[in-house]
Amino acid sequence: MLVDFSPFADTVRDNAPQSWEMSGWEATVRDLTWTFDDHKPRYRHEEWRRVFDDQLKNNPLSINAAEPLFSMPLGEGSVPFEIQLSKDDVWKRYRTLSHIAVLDGEELEVTRKTFFKALDDAQTDEHGRVAVHGHTVFAWTTRIPSKIL
Repeated sequence: MLVDFSPFADTVRDNAPQSWEMSGWEATVRDLTWTFDDHKPRYRHEEWRRVFDDQLKNNPLSINAAEPLFSMPLGEGSVPFEIQLSKDDVWKRYRTLSHIAVLDGEELEVTRKTFFKALDDAQTDEHGRVAVHGHTVFAWTTRIPSKIL
Protein backbone atom coordinates (compact mmCIF):
# COMPACT_ATOMS: atom_id res chain seq x y z
CA MET A 1 0.00 0.00 0.00
CA LEU A 2 1.58 3.29 -1.08
CA VAL A 3 0.21 6.46 0.46
CA ASP A 4 0.86 9.97 -0.91
CA PHE A 5 0.35 12.37 1.99
CA SER A 6 0.81 15.63 0.17
CA PRO A 7 -2.08 17.80 -0.94
CA PHE A 8 -0.28 19.16 -4.02
CA ALA A 9 1.47 15.92 -5.04
CA ASP A 10 4.47 17.31 -3.17
CA THR A 11 5.03 18.99 0.14
CA VAL A 12 6.35 22.44 -0.56
CA ARG A 13 8.03 24.03 2.38
CA ASP A 14 5.27 26.58 3.00
CA ASN A 15 3.18 23.74 4.44
CA ALA A 16 6.08 22.00 6.14
CA PRO A 17 6.39 20.69 9.67
CA GLN A 18 8.30 22.98 12.02
CA SER A 19 10.92 20.26 12.44
CA TRP A 20 12.13 20.72 8.84
CA GLU A 21 15.34 22.70 8.55
CA MET A 22 14.98 25.72 6.26
CA SER A 23 15.99 29.34 6.00
CA GLY A 24 15.27 32.55 4.16
CA TRP A 25 11.90 33.33 2.61
CA GLU A 26 10.75 29.70 2.81
CA ALA A 27 11.18 29.65 6.60
CA THR A 28 9.33 32.96 6.89
CA VAL A 29 6.40 31.68 4.80
CA ARG A 30 6.36 28.39 6.72
CA ASP A 31 6.18 30.37 9.97
CA LEU A 32 3.39 32.51 8.51
CA THR A 33 1.46 29.33 7.71
CA TRP A 34 1.81 28.18 11.31
CA THR A 35 0.05 31.35 12.52
CA PHE A 36 -3.19 29.94 11.11
CA ASP A 37 -4.77 27.24 13.24
CA ASP A 38 -8.18 25.87 12.34
CA HIS A 39 -7.68 22.93 14.72
CA LYS A 40 -7.64 20.44 11.83
CA PRO A 41 -4.79 17.92 11.62
CA ARG A 42 -2.67 18.59 8.55
CA TYR A 43 0.46 17.04 7.14
CA ARG A 44 2.53 19.78 8.75
CA HIS A 45 1.35 18.64 12.20
CA GLU A 46 3.03 15.25 11.55
CA GLU A 47 0.12 13.35 13.10
CA TRP A 48 -0.76 11.19 10.07
CA ARG A 49 1.30 8.30 11.48
CA ARG A 50 -1.06 8.05 14.47
CA VAL A 51 -3.65 6.33 12.25
CA PHE A 52 -1.24 3.43 11.95
CA ASP A 53 0.15 3.64 15.50
CA ASP A 54 -3.36 3.62 16.98
CA GLN A 55 -4.72 0.84 14.77
CA LEU A 56 -4.88 -1.64 17.65
CA LYS A 57 -6.98 0.76 19.70
CA ASN A 58 -9.31 1.89 16.91
CA ASN A 59 -10.20 -0.95 14.59
CA PRO A 60 -13.95 -0.88 13.85
CA LEU A 61 -13.53 -3.32 10.95
CA SER A 62 -12.45 -6.23 13.08
CA ILE A 63 -14.35 -8.27 15.67
CA ASN A 64 -11.07 -8.82 17.48
CA ALA A 65 -9.60 -5.37 18.07
CA ALA A 66 -6.21 -6.97 18.75
CA GLU A 67 -5.75 -7.68 15.04
CA PRO A 68 -3.99 -4.83 13.23
CA LEU A 69 -4.82 -4.11 9.58
CA PHE A 70 -1.32 -3.02 8.52
CA SER A 71 2.19 -4.16 9.34
CA MET A 72 4.47 -1.87 11.28
CA PRO A 73 6.75 -0.03 11.14
CA LEU A 74 5.84 2.04 8.12
CA GLY A 75 8.35 2.41 5.35
CA GLU A 76 8.96 6.08 4.65
CA GLY A 77 10.89 8.12 2.16
CA SER A 78 11.06 11.47 0.45
CA VAL A 79 12.55 12.84 -2.71
CA PRO A 80 13.63 16.50 -2.66
CA PHE A 81 12.82 18.75 -5.60
CA GLU A 82 13.31 22.32 -6.74
CA ILE A 83 11.15 24.23 -9.17
CA GLN A 84 11.45 27.79 -10.45
CA LEU A 85 8.24 29.83 -10.22
CA SER A 86 7.37 33.48 -10.59
CA LYS A 87 6.54 35.22 -7.32
CA ASP A 88 2.91 35.46 -8.42
CA ASP A 89 2.83 31.72 -9.15
CA VAL A 90 4.32 30.98 -5.72
CA TRP A 91 1.48 33.07 -4.22
CA LYS A 92 -1.11 31.23 -6.33
CA ARG A 93 0.28 27.91 -5.09
CA TYR A 94 0.24 29.16 -1.49
CA ARG A 95 -3.40 30.17 -1.88
CA THR A 96 -4.30 26.52 -2.63
CA LEU A 97 -3.69 25.62 1.03
CA SER A 98 -7.19 25.31 2.47
CA HIS A 99 -6.51 27.40 5.55
CA ILE A 100 -5.15 30.19 3.32
CA ALA A 101 -7.78 29.82 0.58
CA VAL A 102 -10.57 30.69 3.04
CA LEU A 103 -9.04 34.04 3.98
CA ASP A 104 -10.66 37.22 2.76
CA GLY A 105 -10.73 40.94 3.44
CA GLU A 106 -8.09 42.46 5.69
CA GLU A 107 -6.77 39.10 6.89
CA LEU A 108 -6.06 38.05 3.30
CA GLU A 109 -4.41 41.39 2.49
CA VAL A 110 -2.15 41.26 5.56
CA THR A 111 -1.20 37.67 4.69
CA ARG A 112 -0.49 38.62 1.07
CA LYS A 113 1.71 41.55 2.11
CA THR A 114 3.60 39.40 4.62
CA PHE A 115 4.06 36.70 1.99
CA PHE A 116 5.43 39.06 -0.67
CA LYS A 117 7.65 40.85 1.87
CA ALA A 118 9.23 37.46 2.63
CA LEU A 119 9.93 37.07 -1.10
CA ASP A 120 11.72 40.46 -1.30
CA ASP A 121 15.03 38.87 -0.31
CA ALA A 122 14.61 35.71 -2.38
CA GLN A 123 17.19 35.11 -5.05
CA THR A 124 15.69 35.03 -8.54
CA ASP A 125 16.89 33.64 -11.84
CA GLU A 126 17.27 35.62 -15.06
CA HIS A 127 13.48 35.41 -15.58
CA GLY A 128 12.65 36.73 -12.11
CA ARG A 129 11.60 33.31 -10.86
CA VAL A 130 12.18 32.05 -7.32
CA ALA A 131 13.56 28.63 -6.46
CA VAL A 132 10.89 26.73 -4.52
CA HIS A 133 12.06 23.67 -2.61
CA GLY A 134 10.05 20.75 -1.38
CA HIS A 135 9.81 17.01 -0.94
CA THR A 136 7.65 14.35 -2.47
CA VAL A 137 6.89 12.37 0.66
CA PHE A 138 5.76 8.75 0.50
CA ALA A 139 5.12 5.90 2.90
CA TRP A 140 4.27 2.24 2.51
CA THR A 141 3.03 -0.65 4.54
CA THR A 142 1.63 -4.12 3.95
CA ARG A 143 -1.95 -5.13 4.62
CA ILE A 144 -2.19 -7.97 7.09
CA PRO A 145 -4.59 -10.59 5.68
CA SER A 146 -7.63 -11.42 7.78
CA LYS A 147 -7.70 -14.88 9.24
CA ILE A 148 -10.44 -17.05 7.76
CA LEU A 149 -12.09 -19.32 10.34
